[in-house]
Amino acid sequence: MRTATQWTVILAIGASLTVLTLSAYADQHSVEAIIAALKAPISSEAVAQARDADDKIMAGGDVEGVHVYLVTDERSSRVNTIASGLLKAAGQNPSEWVVRVLDTDPKLVNAFVMGGRYVYVYTGLLDQNPSDDELAFILSHELGHSLLKHQERQAKDATTTWADLAGLAALLSKKNSDVLNGISTAITSSYSRGDEEEADAIGCCIAHRAGFDPLRGADFFTRSKRNDDKTRQESQSLLDESKGAYDQALATCNENRNLFNSSADYQTKDNASKVNAMCADAEQKRLAYNDVVEQYNAMLMDEQRNVLLSTHPQDQSRVAAIAAINDFLAGRREVSTLSKFEKSSRVLAALNQTGSELLKPGIVSPPSVSVRDAKDSKSSLEDQLKELQRARDQGLITQAEYERKRREILSRY
Repeated sequence: MRTATQWTVILAIGASLTVLTLSAYADQHSVEAIIAALKAPISSEAVAQARDADDKIMAGGDVEGVHVYLVTDERSSRVNTIASGLLKAAGQNPSEWVVRVLDTDPKLVNAFVMGGRYVYVYTGLLDQNPSDDELAFILSHELGHSLLKHQERQAKDATTTWADLAGLAALLSKKNSDVLNGISTAITSSYSRGDEEEADAIGCCIAHRAGFDPLRGADFFTRSKRNDDKTRQESQSLLDESKGAYDQALATCNENRNLFNSSADYQTKDNASKVNAMCADAEQKRLAYNDVVEQYNAMLMDEQRNVLLSTHPQDQSRVAAIAAINDFLAGRREVSTLSKFEKSSRVLAALNQTGSELLKPGIVSPPSVSVRDAKDSKSSLEDQLKELQRARDQGLITQAEYERKRREILSRY
């Protein structure tokens, strides 16, 4: 049961959003809502707002208090080349979109989109050395937010907002009051987890249609999850080690203090100094352990907060959904089997009902120089693969192009 204080805080947050009943809202994650969003063009208002925001970013060199610097080198060329292919696969005109690479101080690992055709990638993300498949998936995910009109739909959707508020109730207490800072803004300006799942689903379709591998695209999130797990394990080990050191030091202190008090024979000046030193060491280890406990609890609090407010969740369920969608796109399962991934399956159902090009076989890019023999149906599989490998070894195609073409050849067999 929630305390009166907790309910007061929840109602206060709700009031800051808008005082409306749930019946005033439609479910913006229904198949019908998704179909309507996919059919609607990106509004001129959204484009104008995104353009104004971009002007402010470029003129002020700042995004939410973080210094940013425009990057136009080969990193930008790579991002724009991949984005162009994705946009074409999504039926968009690349010339109508702006894709920028920004350096940040401090470094941030992120990518985001303004709902009106403005996409941004931070160099901190590129510093993680994502493969073309990984970068394509990240970009197609961001494009998905715009194509699904998430910013416009968000204002009409209370279902996720109220669910988030209910989840936040578990964090509401005097001890955790700092968690509330900025929550009202975060809920109204960040994409919900439902939005994220939808963007993943359509992102898989866009990447697949453009000839990239969505499953390999998920490697980026798997690595991030592995790093998070490693950090938590290290924190737990440090906590256990610190607790063990304190327990041992305290036991030594108590044992020798009891021995000192047990007989006058032990109560010498030298022994008193030794016992005091042992107990002082135990006190130092107690303070050190308390510091570790505070750091560990802060980490757990961040994890709880990220689960509720993160715009890019990196949990295992996200990877599982991507893997399932990839199997669907490869023809290994029916869309009806994706029901456990509710938001994703609704996106795919909407794409299917609208006859979207995104569910059709992937676009095959023109062959590179000597790779054209790979399209010759009379050539053997072995000859095609050898020719492809020779083109790579001679520097005629990149490793990424080699891998993509190799998948195309094998898929025909």
